[in-house]
Formats: sequence, C-alpha cells, structure tokens
Amino acid sequence: MKKQTDKTLNLLLSGKHPAIKKYVGKQVFVVKDKILPIKGGKKGLEEFKKLKEKYDESPVATFVPDPRESLSL
Repeated sequence: MKKQTDKTLNLLLSGKHPAIKKYVGKQVFVVKDKILPIKGGKKGLEEFKKLKEKYDESPVATFVPDPRESLSL
C-alpha cells in the first residue's frame, strides 16, 4: 500500500474524511485519494482490474463503518 492510499483509508475509517457520510455502511475501493463504491458481481472485479491498471497499485477493499457507533465488548 502506498502512503496516499494509507492516508485516505485511515481518514475514511476514522470518520474524519470529508466524504464519510456518502460511504457509511458501504463497501468501497480505496486507491490513492479516490474512494469508489464496489459494484456487485463481475462488475466489481472488472472495476478492481481497471483501477489496478490505471493507478499502478492494487485498490484496497474495505467496509466503511458508521463512526458514531462504537463497539463495546
């Protein structure tokens, strides 16, 4: 993972990214400073391949949790 992808991913998962409300509860790809919702089925795999080719690094797939909900064990 590259530094820009790490930074974007950390901001998104911490709830501090400006676009957090748009992606809460969704699965997304993060690559560089881009966040894209994952499409279902073969379209998601095609999107992964296109992003990998375009940015020359593999996108990270993640689920964006709601930062207002905390886990209590």
